[in-house]
Amino acid sequence: MQEKLDNYLVQKYPKIFINRYGNPMETALCWGFEHSDGWFWLIDQLCYSIQSYIDINNKYRREDEKIPQVVATQVKEKFGTLSFYFNGGDEYIEGMINLAEHMSANTCEFCGSTENVGYTQGWISTICKDCYDHSDDRIRNRKWIERENSLPDDVTKYLRKIKLDKLGNKKREA
Repeated sequence: MQEKLDNYLVQKYPKIFINRYGNPMETALCWGFEHSDGWFWLIDQLCYSIQSYIDINNKYRREDEKIPQVVATQVKEKFGTLSFYFNGGDEYIEGMINLAEHMSANTCEFCGSTENVGYTQGWISTICKDCYDHSDDRIRNRKWIERENSLPDDVTKYLRKIKLDKLGNKKREA
């Protein structure tokens, strides 16, 4: 993921990504986000949901009932989907993370589109047909297969209300 997107997430969610620049002997997050830019909006929405849930619930709980702060230990692509490794949280947060990981299988890792999404054989990448057609030989040398259960783009449009233009990126038209 681009450095500016990486920095944005670390600054916006300092409690979750406290180990971003940590010791490689203690956390794999020291290597950064190990995937392409297309899942940025998915991770941003996931972290917003996690942190809001923790903050709101812990505000009114006794110390011994508080939800442990989620701390990411690694965020990467694995077998074509998002893998979000963490400590802390509860079963509800595990459900949020499972949902985001599931949604990543239908979201292009490169551009974030949920239309015409497929995957490549061999080293699996979740990628839309447009990104595949415009990719370099490293990806084009692998066969592209359309996912049968690809989500319509309007399912995730409202989830992508992230102002990427603030980061200097042109907002993708959905």
